[in-house]
Amino acid sequence: MVDDESFDFGPVAKEYDHWYETPVGRRHDRFQKALAREFLPPVKPGERLLDAGCGTGHWSRFFASLGFSVIGIDISPEMVAMARSHACERCSFEVANAENMPFGDDAFEIVAAMATLEFIPRPEKALEEMKRCLKPGGRIIIGTLNRLDPLNRSRVDQGDEPYASANMFSTNELRVLLVRHGSIWMRTSAERAKDSKEGAFIVAEVRP
Repeated sequence: MVDDESFDFGPVAKEYDHWYETPVGRRHDRFQKALAREFLPPVKPGERLLDAGCGTGHWSRFFASLGFSVIGIDISPEMVAMARSHACERCSFEVANAENMPFGDDAFEIVAAMATLEFIPRPEKALEEMKRCLKPGGRIIIGTLNRLDPLNRSRVDQGDEPYASANMFSTNELRVLLVRHGSIWMRTSAERAKDSKEGAFIVAEVRP
């Protein structure tokens, strides 16, 4: 177990993306990305996005496909190695701790953390770092697993990892965590699904 994260993702790095290849995984991925796009402004040439807790680079590649120059960081060397193994022209990856980022102040137009805060022991510290690295007028984009959603509750009840080790948030709990950092806009993936049952993911935008 790595002291700076709630779950050691190293041993599962090679299998982590397999869920996205299943029908259910593709469905959730589609809703989550459509929701995230609603919070992202049109990309201007040269704009940079920091993907904090990038894992295998799944979200980094998505952000790059929109036109951002993406730097992804993760505390797990195995996850970073997997991220680097995928071709991504606008992406670079490095091993780093989201609670102590190796970047100067005001370095990025967007700082994103997708399915990351729930696995960080001190999410408040990570948010302070995200805000420090954000340029004036920039946005923090948070994506996180909804603690109250039936799918996530069943994962925890069954002891499925890494979900059972996560400190998930409800929308109200996430709002309490984020409110001191700026103005907040928030939606769940249920609002993207026609059957209104896909609420497993929350996306929030913070503008300091």
